[in-house]
Amino acid sequence: MGLKRKIVKAIAFVKRFDVAKTICWRRKLQLGRAASFHVCPQSIVDIDKSANVSFATGEIVINDSWFATRKRRYVSEFRLDKDSTFVCDGDFKLYQGASVYVAPGAKLVVHGGTFLNTNATLNCFHHIEIGKGCAISDNVCIADSDSHCIDGQKDKVMAPIVIGDHAWIGKNVTVLKGVTIGNGAVIGAGSVVTKDVPPNTIVAGNPAKIIKTIERWI
Repeated sequence: MGLKRKIVKAIAFVKRFDVAKTICWRRKLQLGRAASFHVCPQSIVDIDKSANVSFATGEIVINDSWFATRKRRYVSEFRLDKDSTFVCDGDFKLYQGASVYVAPGAKLVVHGGTFLNTNATLNCFHHIEIGKGCAISDNVCIADSDSHCIDGQKDKVMAPIVIGDHAWIGKNVTVLKGVTIGNGAVIGAGSVVTKDVPPNTIVAGNPAKIIKTIERWI
């Protein structure tokens, strides 16, 4: 690589990322050459020393933007609490304002090619797994816990969420605890998902119901 090209690449890197935080977290996470953890401006990253992080390949980007010239308006958060587990085996991007929280003892598994779009939130209190190539749109809320119990039924507050490969979750969708979303499923904008979604189906509504089956959405 020529000197001019190296300089151009370095300038682009400095403009896009918070260099100090990126270098800091790369060192703390002790990442190899095949893995990158990039922190953009206006990001909050808090990973407890006791958290278990498994990330060997791919790129994680916190508070990314679709447009190089777009001014950042929101703050993204990426928090791993005490004794939590985060497993990522490929690219994972949080776009402007998207946030991830993994509670003490909880486990979040994310497979490659998945992103959380603007202002999406993922709150993992028990166990959440997201498949490969998932598109999670603006203002989506994914939570495997109700956070509060009714009539003292604490055992019913949390249940795992599993999202299959190549799922598309539309804008303003809420995915509640105990739900499995099948491979290739599409969740219509504004839906509330309270029950399992079969593979290769479109669901919509509150609560979400099957609209039709599809071969693929892209």
